Amino acid sequence: MKTLPSCLCIFGLAGLATAGVGSTLMDQIGPDDGSNIDVSNMLANQLFSAAFSVYSAAAIDDYENPGGVPVAGVDAVIGGWNGYVSIDGIIGLSANFYSTPDAAGLNLVGDVSNYDVAGAPVGDPNWTLTDGGMGLVGVASVMANQVGTNYVGLVPDNEFGTNGQTGMAIGFEGDLNSWQANPGGGFGFGPLQVNLNNCAMRVLSGSSDPCDIPLGDCPNDITGPNGVPDGLINVDDVLGVIGTFNEVGDGTSRPQGDCNPLPFGNCAVDVDDLLAVIGAFGGDCLPVGACCFGVNGCDDDVKEADCTGTWNGEGSSCLSSCFPGACCAADASCTFTLEEDCSGTFSAGVACADVTCVEAPANTVCSGAIAISDGDTAIDNTTALTDGPDDFDGTLCDNFDTTQIANDLWYSYSASCDGAVTVSTCDTVDFDSRLAVYGSCGGAMIACNDDCGGANNGLSSELAFEATSGTMYYIRVGSFAEGATGTGVMSVACDIPEPGACCLNSTDCLDSLLPADCADFGGEYKGAGTDCATVMCGAAGDSCGEAVAFADGANAFDTSNATDSGYGEPDDTQCDGTYLDWTASPDAWGRYEAASDGTLSVSLCDAAGYDTSLVLYSGSDCASLTQIACNGDSTVETGCQQFYSGVYDLPVSSGDVIYIRLGGWQGATGPGTCTITLVGAGATGACCVAGDCIGEVTAPDCAGFGGTWYNGGTCADTDCPQDLSCNTGNGEGPTAVDGAWTAGTADSGAGFARAAIASAPSVSDVTAYGLSLIYSGGWGDCSDATTMPVAMDLMDASYNVLATASATYSATNLVYAGLYGLHGWTAAPAYTGTVDAVSAYSQSAGEGECWFLWMSSDAGTSYINDGTGWVAETFGCNYCITE
Repeated sequence: MKTLPSCLCIFGLAGLATAGVGSTLMDQIGPDDGSNIDVSNMLANQLFSAAFSVYSAAAIDDYENPGGVPVAGVDAVIGGWNGYVSIDGIIGLSANFYSTPDAAGLNLVGDVSNYDVAGAPVGDPNWTLTDGGMGLVGVASVMANQVGTNYVGLVPDNEFGTNGQTGMAIGFEGDLNSWQANPGGGFGFGPLQVNLNNCAMRVLSGSSDPCDIPLGDCPNDITGPNGVPDGLINVDDVLGVIGTFNEVGDGTSRPQGDCNPLPFGNCAVDVDDLLAVIGAFGGDCLPVGACCFGVNGCDDDVKEADCTGTWNGEGSSCLSSCFPGACCAADASCTFTLEEDCSGTFSAGVACADVTCVEAPANTVCSGAIAISDGDTAIDNTTALTDGPDDFDGTLCDNFDTTQIANDLWYSYSASCDGAVTVSTCDTVDFDSRLAVYGSCGGAMIACNDDCGGANNGLSSELAFEATSGTMYYIRVGSFAEGATGTGVMSVACDIPEPGACCLNSTDCLDSLLPADCADFGGEYKGAGTDCATVMCGAAGDSCGEAVAFADGANAFDTSNATDSGYGEPDDTQCDGTYLDWTASPDAWGRYEAASDGTLSVSLCDAAGYDTSLVLYSGSDCASLTQIACNGDSTVETGCQQFYSGVYDLPVSSGDVIYIRLGGWQGATGPGTCTITLVGAGATGACCVAGDCIGEVTAPDCAGFGGTWYNGGTCADTDCPQDLSCNTGNGEGPTAVDGAWTAGTADSGAGFARAAIASAPSVSDVTAYGLSLIYSGGWGDCSDATTMPVAMDLMDASYNVLATASATYSATNLVYAGLYGLHGWTAAPAYTGTVDAVSAYSQSAGEGECWFLWMSSDAGTSYINDGTGWVAETFGCNYCITE
């Protein structure tokens, strides 16, 4: 992520270790006593079930294979937490080889090769380290990899409900560089993050000769009626040995009848193979799994033909697939049953006597839908059941491989107009929501949405559908995952369509068409009130010479079909730290002529827009342009897309021609809106200097004072941003709201410590500023930062704690990204003696509680410790010491 705080959390596997197979391409595991393993931490590494697949993550590391020899096996040290029991609870392993770490961030299935093994892994019996339930596991098979650098992961398939979370152990040996891939984004750090750790993995090389590979789990099942093994050891297998008797492998194939001695055979068919098959005659290798009898129990390792109950498939276990528990119904009654038979809230392995069932709201079922109208409706699904249809199948919207809306509530809505109805929880709820609309109870889904892409980590929802006035629709709102509930506001609005410009292709445009009429022409409706004089159709304005005339107000543009205009890379030093990142972006051009002297603001704020980048030039024509301003990400407006651009209060004179170049961060494209505002030279507004309003003056005068100008504002109605500079001379204030800020987690319960490097002969008190956020599948502002316990440590140069003191809270009026309030805490340790570092941190019990995210400063040095040692951070942390 760019300017929003990122999750800095480490969360956190198991198979049959491949000792003795091939030579070593990489070994970050070390001795079997575990002396190379850091037992204090692990890296999230788990394939979750469908309900939690957004959290599926792989810990991956790199190794070199200059000769490109095949891989014969991959080992890893696996442990777990949060309900983890042992490697015996894991239901499979997935070995994956990737061309790049980014490939893993797109899909956990290796793009170079993938090898999956079903069933609980068998740990290496020589492994003696047991801290955290750690075991040495692996897979053995010939697997393809690349010549040169390779990226590998060994990920356990593990049911969270029965065996908690699994993690990759961290080794002391290696280059302190690894990655975690989380394509679903559930952990909040995006699809990929770099870790300063070594994955405790071992990669063993093999040869291309199949005779160098173990025989497998059922070596005596040579063949079957159709020429392939059938799981039965009978006359077909005896004949298979006889038919290939005395054959010898040639380095590219193994003779069919080679099945002895174990584990590799001898690459020849001889009397030992015949005796081995005869000795196993009548046996079988048929798959086994759990045989479930509902609440009456379960038997493991049962063949399908022998199961008199429900056979749950090869490799299944009673622990993961036949586990009864308490089922709370809508009327607060409880039954002890299986999860698939529960129509309420299910608690695995818990008796009814040990749960308190709460009566669900009446509208947890469609028949109890509450009637609502346009406007806002308060919602609370904390006691709702999962009762609606399992139909969120990805047909109408992305379902992230999860087909249910959990803990759902129903509302009936009679459309107030013929037009587009928008239903939204976007940034107005504190949980990962889902929305769907139906024409009737039990009817087909009309529209749906999972993630709206808003500022609240993109996990709330918004949808739109065409409605007919007076028609009843049923709105269903709930959670992405069972139990991940919360509260908030859902809004409904019916918009009567208005005429606007309609683009028929890259050049043709029709004025004053309604959206439906534009669609009938096969065109693209550009929005209510737009006209062909100001919109860009297709790739209009694709070069400076084709710049579209822009006017005051909203100007639609679209870079979806644009190309790089070839004007060259902008000078990003004019807007350093704002993430311009042009990188040959496809761009569109606009041309604006100032009608009077004044100040010009150009904004790309558009809630439906993309991640923009903006450059402004002055000059009479394209051959004489001079770059005068640029911006990647602005933070001064609200109601915008997550990352938008803007240049504000630029002095201009009447007749000045401004060329507006519209691109995207790292080449992003899409439709957008360019809003131009020209304020006359005589206009006045409030001028804030160092936190105080000095009067109502013109924009140039305010700039001369070094202030921030608020067009049309007065001191009486302007809340000037506080000046939080460190006036004691020992410290750095927080990065400005409109600067390139970062806020990093500093919380004892989350396992992250931070320290700002300082130098003081004594400390009377120290102040630090930061955000108070809560992480529960996504970031959100804490409802009450005043109750969050914060402490501060004074440290020496080796990060030994010299003194600790609790901090008291103070409010500020600064808000970052239009969402996150800045808060201050001051501790008074009254310490005499040299201080080399300051550490500030909240004291939560872990995820789900309020955390302190320490705001960056524009100067200084800071360090972070995630439990593996102190390492330099990429930004400084603010602090102010009074000696």
